[in-house]
Amino acid sequence: MKLKLAGYIVIFVGGILIGVTFVSQYLPKVAPLATQSTEVRLSGYKYISPLLECESSEVIGETEYKPSITKVNAIIKKATDAKLISYASVYYRDLNNGPWFGINEKKLFTPASLLKVPIMMAFYNTAENQPDILNKKIKYDKQINPLTEYFSPSQTIQKGQTYTIDELINRMIIYSDNYALDLLGQQVNDGFADKVTKDLGINTPTAETPESYISVKNYASLFRVLYNSSYLNANYSEKALELLAKVEFKQGITKGLPENIDVAHKFGERELEDKSVQLHDCGIIYYPNHPYLLCIMTRGSDYKNLSSVIGQISAAIYTDIKNNVDH
Repeated sequence: MKLKLAGYIVIFVGGILIGVTFVSQYLPKVAPLATQSTEVRLSGYKYISPLLECESSEVIGETEYKPSITKVNAIIKKATDAKLISYASVYYRDLNNGPWFGINEKKLFTPASLLKVPIMMAFYNTAENQPDILNKKIKYDKQINPLTEYFSPSQTIQKGQTYTIDELINRMIIYSDNYALDLLGQQVNDGFADKVTKDLGINTPTAETPESYISVKNYASLFRVLYNSSYLNANYSEKALELLAKVEFKQGITKGLPENIDVAHKFGERELEDKSVQLHDCGIIYYPNHPYLLCIMTRGSDYKNLSSVIGQISAAIYTDIKNNVDH
């Protein structure tokens, strides 16, 4: 396709494959002098909580976040020392009042299939003024070369079949179907998906951009604006997170969490030219009355090890929150 979304798809399907050097560090970043917020939000939705008004009051001490930071750092250090991972980045944010912490949150990674979220948002943004676009039917008659994936989707679109754009978006997100992504990409022009990332101040790839160019903190903003309904309208923000809550991938932040906890998330995987691999999972964990945003990006040599570490980090943070909230 013509657009810079083509840059996205090139990254998905093959990319520039440039390795990155890394100096290990585990000093956590905590939001200093985070303020307790009194927020007024619009009710009536399951996955979003549109922010109407926010007032800051008393300061929250940093000690509130040290238990989780300590545990997460210990998990990362143990895994790194055992050579299970090369490094990891973590970004956490409480979605009720905004306090956050980050570990290596500015390190750069390859987004891979994480970029399917801004592509979905671009279509929904267009649909706000052109709702019929989602009903447009497209026949899939030119199959792209298959992409080698470690976590393969359970189903993909089939050559010769006709799909609406809405159906293709669903399959692109729920199953991370690259064939659905490719067919959607054929329908749009230059700058279509770039508008979302540029509007939100997220790094937007060009032909010269190294494959690793996005951070956990940078990427997490997509989920924040969906939750707050501050980019798409309430109906499409809800639709987007409802779709992300149906993602079939269960080898990341959902590992170790109770089955009754909704998680709206997206994962990405990529093998680089130096044979290292990256695995990421980012999303919203809907802990009752205490939803939080968690984004974890990892690099190493084995997907199973990366998956295990992501699950351990997620479980540790969930347990901390459960102990603090329920007691």
